[in-house]
Amino acid sequence: AANALPVKGTVLNTTIGVIATDAPLDPVACRRLATTGHDGLARAVRPAHSPLDGDTLFALATGTATPPAPDPLPPAFPPDLSLLDQLCTAAAVCVERAIVDAIRCAHTVAGIPAYSDLFPG
Repeated sequence: AANALPVKGTVLNTTIGVIATDAPLDPVACRRLATTGHDGLARAVRPAHSPLDGDTLFALATGTATPPAPDPLPPAFPPDLSLLDQLCTAAAVCVERAIVDAIRCAHTVAGIPAYSDLFPG
């Protein structure tokens, strides 16, 4: 492809990030939030999750926000499931956008060209 980037000569391709929310989430829900955030990583980074990288996302929740009233769900679902689903969807979108923003704002360092130097405009 005309816009293909040159093949990198290194195996150092790790992406690390944090997903933070003020929602009241327990550790299990935080783990789900971090896991779902990887969907956004996979949308923005290709290849993602290769055997030679250490892609890692952490999630934390301060619990300082009061959650909205839960959506009506069948009784078998916990009331916070709808909130967690919304947060997970937002986490994937935010991770994707943050990675793209970081790439577009990066500058050449130590002779390693930034995206904006390879594709100006």
